[in-house]
Amino acid sequence: MAKSKKEKQIDVSVAEVVDYMRINGTFLPALRDVVERKLVVEAAAKKGLTVSKGELQKAADAFRVVNGLNKAKDTEVWLSSRGITVEGLEEYLETNLLMSKFKDQLEAKTAKTKYHASPGVKESVRNMIFQDWLTKQMK
Repeated sequence: MAKSKKEKQIDVSVAEVVDYMRINGTFLPALRDVVERKLVVEAAAKKGLTVSKGELQKAADAFRVVNGLNKAKDTEVWLSSRGITVEGLEEYLETNLLMSKFKDQLEAKTAKTKYHASPGVKESVRNMIFQDWLTKQMK
């Protein structure tokens, strides 16, 4: 259920949201993202990757800063307005951290020459090096 600023209650079913997303083309990308996240969490667990309470706290702090949630009450209102629990947000952040750790592990174990030889990657790296140089020149 969603409420407008005048507190009028409007009933919306999950099926209506899913149908809307299917029609406008956002359902499959969202489903793909959720499946990808679950696959990575499973793979990370198999590799023994974990997230410490400190890492999770740091991620939560960064999330609040990025979203302008400066006070505990701001965070409570933000979560409530989206129908998200604290646990749901923590799970989301923990998954993000596990994905990052998993990517780091994949990168460390992968021969990069195959990827560096790709014209798109080579050009991206070239542009990043140039931007880094340019930033130093502008100081």
